[in-house]
Formats: sequence, structure tokens, C-alpha cells
Amino acid sequence: MKIVYCLIDSSRSGGMERSICSKANYLADVMGYDVTIITTDRKGKSNFFDFSSRINFIDLGINYDELETLPVFKALCLKLKKRKLHSSRLTAILSEIQPDISISTYTHELSILSEIKDGSKKIAEIHFCKPYKSIEYSSDSIPVLKRIIAIAGEKRKHRYINKYDVFVVLTEEDRKRWSEVKNVKVIPNLLSFYPSVQSLCMDKRVISVGRLTRQKGYPLLIEAWQIVAKKHPEWQFAIFGEGEDKDMLNGMIRKAELMSISIHPPTSNIIQEYLNSSVYVMSSIYEGFGLVLTEAMACGLPCVSFDCPSGPSEIIKDGEDGFLVKTGNIEELAQKIILLIEDESLRAEMGRKAKVNVQRFFSECIMPKWISLFNEIISSGK
Repeated sequence: MKIVYCLIDSSRSGGMERSICSKANYLADVMGYDVTIITTDRKGKSNFFDFSSRINFIDLGINYDELETLPVFKALCLKLKKRKLHSSRLTAILSEIQPDISISTYTHELSILSEIKDGSKKIAEIHFCKPYKSIEYSSDSIPVLKRIIAIAGEKRKHRYINKYDVFVVLTEEDRKRWSEVKNVKVIPNLLSFYPSVQSLCMDKRVISVGRLTRQKGYPLLIEAWQIVAKKHPEWQFAIFGEGEDKDMLNGMIRKAELMSISIHPPTSNIIQEYLNSSVYVMSSIYEGFGLVLTEAMACGLPCVSFDCPSGPSEIIKDGEDGFLVKTGNIEELAQKIILLIEDESLRAEMGRKAKVNVQRFFSECIMPKWISLFNEIISSGK
């Protein structure tokens, strides 16, 4: 079977890229499928994650990221030209490959792929919750025009979803939001890894992993850590990630004189960083799933997370292998971290349960859902 994934940039270190890597590797190495990943903005960069050598990569050279620094109206004009080029090049590649299944990751190709008549069945998968744009652009600091354009563009994208054979979301919570879509399936992310060892939860370190952007809510987490650090100054807090908010976050840390917080670049050896920690914290204001939660749990860490839309409540069993906190509640977030710091036996017990409970996201549990879906839409013509 020939499978094509459409992605912006496979060299990125985000959760979506990690998820696509895990699925594509399984399809290529375990199932023996012919897998191709088509990108628009890779620009010859090396992949961050360890993709299988059996996977083919093609970059279309569209480079949508060039629009980010342009004035709004100039960016809109150039975007139209880039979309026309994107459509032309993607059509040519798909006509050459002749895939059985073509998959949109709900990025630039969403409105393009569904219109291409190459004979392949079309699947769209989204790695965010439905209201992510309205949450992302709710801040008063974002210019009104930029906010209007972003939210209108998102609503425009919704019109194309029913043109796909199947629309895949990551959580049951999000499936309920897409009631207007005729063929929604829920398939959660699979575990990225499951080490044979686990953290003993004895190191005096809390960890968080994610892009340094507004979505991840790190300003809220830094405020929470101020409360934690007053009671437990000997504990360290390590953040792993890159992003546009790095300077702002470092400024907050310096201003608060929080010497116990450190920000590190993404690492390919994140497993060891989890194992060297005792608690995982996620302060996102929205997610699609929360893949990092499953990674931390696989390493035996109890997790404390905002109960944001969507994902944490379908991963963490509140009070059993971690804690869910009302989104934005800084005091409660801090108190749950403090509880785990002060109760060593609870921390260790939750970590052990986390490692067991997260097994439901093993590849052998998740990937058969994808294989079944592929076979179903090919054989039925739906």
C-alpha cells in the first residue's frame, strides 16, 4: 500500500512531527508500506526525529514561513501565489506517486489535497482541538485585524473537511465538537517510546517539554513555580523547547530571580531527561492530545496538567497517576506540584501507575485502528 503524508516541515521537534514519525515508521518498517512524506517548508534541514530510512521525503519548496514577517496585505497577496504553486506541485507529485491513501495534517494542504483527482482516498487528521484558533487569538495583545483574519481563515478551512473520506481527531472530547462533520473517527496518538527502565522519582527536578509559544502557557507555569520555589528552593525546574517566547520567558525568570528554572533546547535524548526527573508539568491552554504526557508517563513520571481542551483528561487518571487542574489556576497548579514534592511515596506510586496505565497507547493498540481504516475506505469506496 502506498501512503502519503502532507506536512509543513519534518525537521521540526514538535508533537505532530513526533506523531507522524511514529506512525510512518510503523507503516514502513512493520507493515512494509511505501510511505512518502511531502513537505512545504523543510529547506533541506535534517529531520529532528529518527525517521525510518525506508520513508521517502519530498519537499515542494513553497516556504510559507516567508509570509510570517510581512505586513498583512502583502502576506495575503503572496500567499495566494504560493498556494497556486503548492497546488500545482502537489498535483504533479501525487500523479507520479499514485498513492492509495493521501493524508492531510490540517495545514496548508487541507483545501488543496481534497480537490486533487489522483485516485487516492483522502484522510484529514487534526493535531489540535477544534477551538484552538479562538483560544490562541483571544489575547488582547494580538492586533484585531490579525485576529479576525486568523479566525476567519480557520472557519474557511472547516468547509473542506467533509470533502475528505475520513476526518480523524485525537480525542473523544474533540469528536463531540465536530458534530457537523459526517465521518469523524477518533484515533489517539501512539506512544513514542517505552523504556525498559523508569524514573525512581527521587531526583529533585520537575520537567516540562514543549514549544516556547503562547499555547504552552509557560508564563503561568513560571508564576506557579514562584510559589513552589518559596517552599522548596532546593528543587529544580527544567524546560526543554525552542520558540518565539524564549526571550520573554527568560526575562520573566530573571525578573523573578528564579535561579532554579532553566530553559534548554530540544534534545534527541529526551528519554534520559525524563528519567532524571521526578514530576512532569504541562501548563498548555489548549492541546490536540498532549503527547508529552504519555512520554513522561512511559518513563514513570506522575503528571500535573491543566485540564485544557483537549487530551489531558483522556490521558491522566486524576488522582491515580497524576493530577488535573482547572486551566489557568496558578495556585492549584503550584499546590499539586508541592504535594508531589512533599509526598515521596505518593510520587513514586503515581509514577508506577502512570507507566502501567499509559500502555493503552502502545503501537500495537493504536496502529491496527489506522490499518483497519485504510483497508475500510479502500475496499468500500467511502
